[in-house]
Amino acid sequence: MDSLDVTAFDFWLGEWDCGFEGGHAINTISREFNDHVIVERFAVDAPQHWNGTSVSVFDSAPGLWRQTWVDDSGNYWNFVGTTVDGDPSFATADRVDAEAVFKRMVFSDITPDSFGWRWESSPDNDTWTTNWEISYSRRRTVGHS
Repeated sequence: MDSLDVTAFDFWLGEWDCGFEGGHAINTISREFNDHVIVERFAVDAPQHWNGTSVSVFDSAPGLWRQTWVDDSGNYWNFVGTTVDGDPSFATADRVDAEAVFKRMVFSDITPDSFGWRWESSPDNDTWTTNWEISYSRRRTVGHS
C-alpha cells in the first residue's frame, strides 16, 4: 500500500458539480476542526435525491488517511487512503456488506478544476470492476469564471 501525505486530498476541497450517467450531484468538500478533518457533503439531486457524508483524517502516527462514509441508505463504510496506479484512493481493508466484496474509490485525471472518480468493487482485492463513474467539475460562483 502506497502512502499519501497530509496534503494528498487538498485537490478535492471546494464545491463540485458531479455528472454521471443519468444523473447529477453537488459535492461540497471542506477542511474543518482546525483544518484536521476533510468533510464531504454529497447530494444527488437528479434523477432521485440521495445524500451522504464522509469525514477523512490524516492519522499521523501510522502516516495514513482514514475515511468514514455514511448515507441516507444506511451505508456505513471505513476506508484507508492508498494509491491506485499513482492516483489517490480510499479503499476498504476487508470485504464489506452482504456482497462480501472489497470497495474503493479512485480519483484520477486531476486538474485544478476537474477530475474523474470511480467506484469499484472486487471479490479478491485484485480484480476490480467499475460500478459507477462521476465527472467532477469545479462549481463557479456568480461573477467569477
